[in-house]
Amino acid sequence: MDRRTLFTVQAGMLLFLGSVVLLAYYTRKNKRGDTGAIWFGLAFLFAGLGLGLQSQRGLISPLYSILLGNFFYMLMGPFLNRAMGRVTKQKDQFTLLMLMIPATIANYAYFTYMQPNVLVRTVEAVFVMSVMHLTTATLLLRSREKAIEPATRAMAALLILHIIPGTLRSVMAVKLYNADAYFSMLGTITIAGLALSFLWVSSLRMEEELEQQAMTDPLTGLFNRRALDMIGPRELQRGVRKNLPCSALMMDIDRFKDINDTLGHAAGDASLCAMADALKQSLRASDIATRLGGDEFFVMLPDTDEHTAALVAERLRSAIAEIRVTTVTGEEFSVAASIGCATMRKEQLTVDDLLHASDILLYREKQISRVGQPPDGGTGQGAGLDVTGEAQVQPSSA
Repeated sequence: MDRRTLFTVQAGMLLFLGSVVLLAYYTRKNKRGDTGAIWFGLAFLFAGLGLGLQSQRGLISPLYSILLGNFFYMLMGPFLNRAMGRVTKQKDQFTLLMLMIPATIANYAYFTYMQPNVLVRTVEAVFVMSVMHLTTATLLLRSREKAIEPATRAMAALLILHIIPGTLRSVMAVKLYNADAYFSMLGTITIAGLALSFLWVSSLRMEEELEQQAMTDPLTGLFNRRALDMIGPRELQRGVRKNLPCSALMMDIDRFKDINDTLGHAAGDASLCAMADALKQSLRASDIATRLGGDEFFVMLPDTDEHTAALVAERLRSAIAEIRVTTVTGEEFSVAASIGCATMRKEQLTVDDLLHASDILLYREKQISRVGQPPDGGTGQGAGLDVTGEAQVQPSSA
């Protein structure tokens, strides 16, 4: 394929795809904080304009077809780098790459007007764009955001692949001393692939956000029951493989109905959020804090024995005792909670086992607080309660 036809096709693709990316960004209702799509779209638009001017070499002034055309095309490098930096939330090399462009264009002017040499211009352009694309590919490969990793890896591969046609062209140009000796449609494929992969990033992010929303309680920000059913079994299986126990806390807010009835539902919601904040601040990152519904909370403590679980329950009890919630009318009230603490060891342990065991201990705890002794007449302290056959559970000593 001749130079003019290939450059015209690629210019059209760049202009079209750049416009699509910008249109997709500006018509999206839920915009993210980054402006990567704007930089990406501008990179493609500038590159398309530059290739369009280059395709007219020999028909228009070299000032436009060579100098201005290459200037606009080279803007693709730093603008893509800035786009990927914004998307992956990393520091980019935009300024450094932009500084390469004036020096390159100055050399272009020299080898266009002072000592015309299209071969030198070709090799220099390929080298500069290769450096820019490799810099951006490295930036993409450093990204640690798992959700968009397939798309970032694909874009890095496409940028590296995009270098190949230019490199082959330079080799053929030097070997045959003909700057127009080699053109390939591979660059056209990588251009389309880059745009599709960039749009793929948005799709992956949206999928992650929807999944996160589906697993999160909207009021408290804790996991919901769906998340517990998804994450819990994996943690239990890991514990079984390592022969480690698993503990759980079931808790609810004491006299929650009274809070709603006397202070209003806004106060009830505020107490739920305060309870959730206490959980977030008191638990490990590996613990799974869940709001089951209403005022019921469940915490799964992987790899935790009876003693450690009792200490966690005590720490939570202290944190909750410090909660002070202010109503919309300025009235301040405190929050108290009952906690059922269960520890289980068995090969076929399930989330439902933990829920059942800790719920029984929560009921026992409430009976102790109301009548001063457990319903079985015992002390409620230290005695194991067999609720699942193989599992031994302990009441909270908090």
